[in-house]
Amino acid sequence: MSLKSAIELSILDIVHNHDKLMTINELVTALPIFTAKAYGVYRLMSILVHSGFFLRQKSGENEQEEGYVLTNISQLLLKDDPLKAMFDPILTKPCNFLGTWFQNDDPTSFSTAHGKTFQDYGGHEQKLNHFFNEAMASDAWLVTIILIHKCKGVFEGLKSLVDVGGGKGTVAKAIAEVFPHLQYTNFDLLHIVIGLHQFKSSVLKF
Repeated sequence: MSLKSAIELSILDIVHNHDKLMTINELVTALPIFTAKAYGVYRLMSILVHSGFFLRQKSGENEQEEGYVLTNISQLLLKDDPLKAMFDPILTKPCNFLGTWFQNDDPTSFSTAHGKTFQDYGGHEQKLNHFFNEAMASDAWLVTIILIHKCKGVFEGLKSLVDVGGGKGTVAKAIAEVFPHLQYTNFDLLHIVIGLHQFKSSVLKF
């Protein structure tokens, strides 16, 4: 909940955009909060430092000034990073229904919280469909870069390849570009691949 609050207050982006060590006073001044509650920011930051999302460092003359910088993991949660979408209320709400889920026959706590499966919800809610696929594509791109450069031998001798659950085709497009001899087919639900036919080619199909 502390991290969720930090994201809602844009603390990570504020510290990142400061471009240097940010003191607690500078952070409080930059935050859109009720002035009388400023004392709570230091407590919140202490929890986030303990959790590994920020580093508390000293600077200034004789290192008397203390401030905050991001860690590697918190940089994944900046405004424009697709992984930040994982903290959207649509996805965090099921965490509040775990107790209820254990007592019913729903397949997942997501079904308990929203009354439908993740796939059904995504098929009708464009916001969920978009940020989930963006997050998956971001992860897939990282894996694909390693795959096509470090494991080329895996594709030797293959004539065709089918990617079931391939999402927006991030992996498909990358592999088809490097290995044009492969006939690559990308399968996924209609609401995910709709509009992707513009990327079709002689070797890539959706």
